[in-house]
Amino acid sequence: MFGDGSVWLIATPGHSPGHQCLLVKLPKTGTIMLTGDAVHTKANWDNKRTPIQNFDPAQSAAALGRMAAVLQEHNGELWIGHEPTEVPLRKYAPAFYE
Repeated sequence: MFGDGSVWLIATPGHSPGHQCLLVKLPKTGTIMLTGDAVHTKANWDNKRTPIQNFDPAQSAAALGRMAAVLQEHNGELWIGHEPTEVPLRKYAPAFYE
């Protein structure tokens, strides 16, 4: 997004036609992918299941594969925004990631 490779928008249509995930490369934290609505739970990710409410389940399944490939290529960590077990693991304002 900024021309320096630190922030990438990853096309992940399926849940909605124009859905995108955000890949962020932070100097100290490392690379993280914010899933938005592409993945709702860790169980869905682990079992390659798409969310129930989808615009296009086939596109959603393909998006999961694309996400996995991007994570592997960039040695990234997946952050699933709807996963309740991840909530206590994250920092919230005023804390931040570097």
